[in-house]
Parts: sequence; structure tokens; C-alpha cells
Amino acid sequence: MCKGAGQQPSSDVPSSSPSSTSAVPENIDAEENIPHGADSDLTSSRDENTEANEIEKNVFVFNSDPATWIANEFYREYVALNGYNQNKNSDFKESKRVYSEGNRYLNHSAFKKKLLNGEIGDRTWLVYSKSTGSVICAPCFLFGDTTDEFAFKQGFNDWKNIHHLAPAHENSDHHKQSFLKLFERAQISGRVDQGLAEQLQEEISYWKEVLKRIVATVKTLASRGLSFRGTNEHFGVPNNGNFLMLLEYLRQFDPFIDEHIRNYGDKGSGSTSYLSKTIYEEVIEIMAGKVTSKIVEEIKIAKYYSIIVDSTPDISNIDQLSFILRYVKPDGTVAERFLTLLENPGHKGKDLYDAVTSTLKSHGIDILDMRGQSYDNAANMKGIYSGLQARIKKDNPLAEYTPCSAHSLNLVGTHAAESCSEASRFFELVQEVYNFFSDSTERWFVMQHFADSKFAKLKSLSTTRWSARADAVSVMNEFWSEIINALSAYEENSNEKAIVRSKAKGLRKKMQRLESALMLSIWSVLLERFDATSQKLQAVDTSISDTLDLYKSLVGFIEDARENFHLYEETAQKISTKQEFEKDVRRTKKRKLMSDELPKTRKDEVELSGRDDFRVNTFNVILDRILQDLNDKCRDYERIFQKFIALVEFGTLDQSDLRKHAASLQEHFPNDLELVFVNELCHFQKYCKVKKIETKPPLDILKFIRQNDLQGVFPNVDIAYRLLNCTAVTNCSAERSFSCLKRIKDYLSSTTSQDRLVCQMILAIEAELMFNMEFDDIIKTFAEKKARRKIFDSTPRSAKS
Repeated sequence: MCKGAGQQPSSDVPSSSPSSTSAVPENIDAEENIPHGADSDLTSSRDENTEANEIEKNVFVFNSDPATWIANEFYREYVALNGYNQNKNSDFKESKRVYSEGNRYLNHSAFKKKLLNGEIGDRTWLVYSKSTGSVICAPCFLFGDTTDEFAFKQGFNDWKNIHHLAPAHENSDHHKQSFLKLFERAQISGRVDQGLAEQLQEEISYWKEVLKRIVATVKTLASRGLSFRGTNEHFGVPNNGNFLMLLEYLRQFDPFIDEHIRNYGDKGSGSTSYLSKTIYEEVIEIMAGKVTSKIVEEIKIAKYYSIIVDSTPDISNIDQLSFILRYVKPDGTVAERFLTLLENPGHKGKDLYDAVTSTLKSHGIDILDMRGQSYDNAANMKGIYSGLQARIKKDNPLAEYTPCSAHSLNLVGTHAAESCSEASRFFELVQEVYNFFSDSTERWFVMQHFADSKFAKLKSLSTTRWSARADAVSVMNEFWSEIINALSAYEENSNEKAIVRSKAKGLRKKMQRLESALMLSIWSVLLERFDATSQKLQAVDTSISDTLDLYKSLVGFIEDARENFHLYEETAQKISTKQEFEKDVRRTKKRKLMSDELPKTRKDEVELSGRDDFRVNTFNVILDRILQDLNDKCRDYERIFQKFIALVEFGTLDQSDLRKHAASLQEHFPNDLELVFVNELCHFQKYCKVKKIETKPPLDILKFIRQNDLQGVFPNVDIAYRLLNCTAVTNCSAERSFSCLKRIKDYLSSTTSQDRLVCQMILAIEAELMFNMEFDDIIKTFAEKKARRKIFDSTPRSAKS
């Protein structure tokens, strides 16, 4: 923003005084500020006095496009006080000019000038007009009284000669005189209307301070996912909501907000106070829009990204699809950002595909830059023919599908628990014990009394989260004997009801079985390892190589466990009161002979002992099912891993293998990696060995490249590591967003609109980005949105008559 002759720009907050009835006029479309005939000559004759009177009757938002300006007293006054935007960050698409040798466009270098001593300065007088595709000199247009021989006053677009003519214009006498007029107009001191101008600035500052406190309050509540409204909207009464409650807290220590609430609180409609629900809802919308814009901007800078999509029903039984994007930030770190929440997208693959593609298109994100997609193992997601991943790969074959590693590990545990009846009975027992003690506070207290610990809290099982099962089995393992003693106490208590004593006896007998103790010793170890691995897989910075290494380590662990049944048996015998298997102590059932069998057939049958029967038909079955599923998952991740083996095993490959794998990677991404990538990677390996970082993980190597600004030396290596690290291997970020959804849309706010829900979700999940936003930026956008604008005709009255 270029300021008028060094004057600090005033805020765009409307300048109504505190005593006025409306400090912020109603909102009208921004295009209404554009005068008619804006595409005509900027210096066309206008009845300045008439236009000034028409404009001064209306408060409007100053349009940054100079093609809409009018060279009258009102515009001169506004620019002198508030400055103007040079629009030098525009895309310049409209500035195209055709020359005989080809097309030319305005370049950012036109806004810079090189001094004789080599220093670089700014051309603060130059302003770009997007509607006309030309540039003008703002001081000369508003204050100039001579014809500009270089056309910088009317509109200049000769890009071939701009670097020759711009210095001549800025060194001309009439340009310097125009600049001095702008500087003098910007000085408040000594003006005839100095008192009025100072009063105007004072009122702007007042409402700006009010809005700062409102924005700070909204930030605090939104970042925690808390509700804003209560059952009433009045100060000093209970249940007036968190927003007013927090302002009441602030007024105890902030005299400014205290005075404002005394003067304007509970004024009702028709009186401006900035304390109503309408204001903070608009602030929420503005901040959410800015956070989303920031995320989209980061994605476009990163270029490559992966999508993470998952759905869940909310408390209103509305299916909500969480949309997450994973990409590499400029500093080399990985980010997984929440983009939006889609309401009832449908459950079929085509419905989900339409929802994903329309969302990407609405935010201007190119689907061809997608390099990965990660979902759960549902058929509508992973289906190879009509699933979401298959439909996206038809549009972009490079968008590699990776099944969620954490969900896959959950499925491994689920299949193992359902692989044999003994395992199913064990988890039923764990849940039954929890239900027995949690049904009564007295039983819960008795259980903790026998455990001699108030931390002996039994856990319920979870059908989806195996970390919950790990917690439940861990507590059972720690207090196994104490729980049995507590059950025995209830069984022997004659004061208890018969049904309670019967339940306690049944549970006590089940727990005292050697088979139950064996199941406890086996599952406590397996679930502890599964839970630790799952926690690592859920981390944002987990890569495909980390996933494969963790899965392979589990395979090795299970293979060793399968050969050490005796260790689990010894552990079980230490905590079990029975030392024999049920099969060894109960009567052996004789199998009925079929009609075509002879009696001697029964003599040839092998009868396993209780120990061998448990080892073969339970222990081995569980571990073999785990090994089978883990190996299947490893093959899925190995296929993706092999594409990036040149980067993952970068430090251990010799030159010949490195070249072979690098060439394979370049062939897979021919539109991303140049042919010189092979030589670049070999050179980079030598460089990393000098720095002794060749064995670092891929993400650390990418950070090293970015932190040392090596993209210019190894551009293709940088691209390759970005492709690897932007690949999503888990959709746990979508799962985490569901927790935020349940906090924001609870039973008290089940009627929240979808737009408001999305805004609050964005601010709560991406609170870091929200807190980095400047107060002035939010207030300026708020003022622009609330300002009253009116269409006015720029045609002179003489022409109308």
C-alpha cells in the first residue's frame, strides 16, 4: 500500500461517531463502487463539483483500480489521507500487448528502479489497472495540470519501452510538482479543517479499538471450539453465552471495554455497538475465509499435494465428509491442513468423486498436481474399478492410492481377535468385567479398594480404536488377581442380590481358567506393541518408509513370539490359580462314528493334550492370522516404496544402483523430473556424504535442502523429495477432525448451519494460522464488507440534459 506523502493510512473502519445510530452502514456489492464509463479515457471531462457533492453524500470503499478514479477534490482528499494500492501483486494477465516480435506483459520489475549507485528503489507513484491492463501515475492523474507526454497520466502500456520512459517521467518537473501537491495535501497540521480531520481520525481509532477486542475474543473462543451464544444476549445475566461472558471478564481489567459496554451494551437493534451476535458471526466468517485462503495459497506454492478424505455422522445424523490436504511447506516440513467439511456427499464412489473434484475446482486447486490419496479400507474408497481412488486415477494416474496404515493395523487386530473362539471369549470377558463393576459406583469403589489404588480404572473395549483395547487389557493385566478377589467378595456376600452373586461367580470362574490367563499374557503383549506402532503411524511426519519399516518390524516380532509359546505359558501360570487346561481335566468326548467308519478308525486318531490343543488351535491360529495380514499390507506399501527407493535408501546405495533407481523414478514422473535428475542425485549423494547426513530420513534431507537454499543447485532432487514426503500414508488427520466436530456440534448446537459449522471447524483445527492473522487485516476486511456503497453516474449533468 502506497501512503499519501508519508502519512500513516487510516483504517477502513467507517468513521461514524460513537453517538451516531449506525457506525457501520449496510453492505452492498463491491462492484457498485465502479463508476459508469470506467473503461473510457481516464482524463475524460467530468463535472467535478457535481460529482464531489454526489460522492460526499455516500460513504464508500475506495476501489484500488485507478480506472474507476475521478480527478476531483473528494478523491484527492481520500488518497492524501489513506493512500492507494499499487496492485503490483496482481497476475498482469490483462496487460497483454501484441508486438511484431511477440506478446509482452507488464513485469514486476517495472515497479522497481535502479539508482546510479546500484541501490534498488520503489516506484511508489506507479499503479496498475486490472480492468484496462495499463499503468498510471497516481499523483499526476489526481494533481497534475499538464499533459503527460509519456502518457503515464492517461494510461501507459508500452511494455517494450517502459524501462526507458518511466525514468524520464519521474524526473520531469510536472511529475515532481504533482508529488509535492500530494505530500502537502497529506499534512493535517495547518489545514483549515484540521479539527474535523482529527475528530474523524479519533472516531476511527475508537471503533478500531473496539473491534480489536471483539476479534481477540472471537479468536480465543474459536480456537477452543467453544460455543458463542447463550439463552439470552444481555450483559450481567446468567446464561448469556461465552462471548458476552468473556467480554464481562475483560471489562474488569480493561477500562476501555468497560466504558464501551456501559455506553453501548444492551442498546438493542438500531444502535451500533459491535457487541451483537451478528458482528461476531461476520468476524468468524471473515477469519475462516482468510485461513482457507492461506491454506490454498500454501498449496499452490507447494504445487504437489495428497488428499485425505473420511466421513462420519454428526449428532444430527448428517453425514459429514472431512477434506484434508497434505503438502510440503517452504521450510521443508510437512503439513496436513483441514480444508472443508462436506454435508451429505453420498456413499457411492461416484458421489464421493464428484464431491472431491468440485471442492478442488472451487478452490482453484489443480487435480493434476495431486500425487497421493489416502482413505480407509471401505470398498467405496479403495475399490479398484469404481471406488474413489480408481476414479481419481483415471483423471490423474500419478495420484497414488495408499491405504491408511493405522486403519490397516486395526483391521489386522480385528481379524486376529475373530480368528478363533477362545480369543472372542476373552474379549467378551474383558467387557463383561467392566460392565459388572461400572454398573454400580459401590462395586467400582470395592474394586479399587481390593486393588489398593484409586487409579485401578477398568476400561471399556472399542470396536474401532485398538488403543482402547490395549488400555483395557493393560489394566486387567495389572490388577488380575485383585479383580478376582473383588468378584469373590461379591460372590460370598449374602447381603447382595442373587443375580449379582451369580454374575460375580460366573466371571470369577472364567477369569480363573488357565486359558483366560494365557489369553491375557498373549494379548497384553500384542496389543501393547500394536498400540505403540499405531501411535507412530498416526503422526503427520510419518513417511512410506517409516510405515514399511514398522510393519516389517511387527512381522519379525510376531515370528519370534510364535516360537516362544512356553514364555507366555509361564507368565499365565504365575497369575492363574489353576495350572491345568480344561481339556485335561474334563471328560473327553467321543466322536460319533459315521456309518461307513470302522471302530478301529477311532484308535488311529491323534488326541492332543490340553496344552498342545491350545497352542495349535488358538495360539498359532492368532499369530498366523496376524502374520498373514501384516505380510499382505507390507506388499501394498512395498509397491509404493520401490518407486522411491532411490530416496529412501539414498545413503546406502552405490553409484550404479543409485543411477538405476533414480532413472526408474524419473520415468515414473516424466513431467516432474528432468533427465538430469540422475546426475543431480548422484552429485547430491556426494555432497551429503561430505556433510555426513546421507543416512538421515527423507524428511530431514528435504529440510536440509530448504534450510541451506540448495534448490537452485539441486532443483530436481528437491522436487523428488517433495513428491515423496507429500504422499499421505494415513488418514488420521480426518479422524482427528471428527473429534473437533463432536465438540462444536453437540446436542446444544445441533441446529448449527453448515456454513457456520465449517467456519468454526476451520478456526478450531487451524488455530495456528488463525492466531498469525493481524488484527488490522481482519478489521480492514470487516470495514470493507460493512461499508455502504452507492452506484453513481459519472456522466456530467450537461450531458444528461
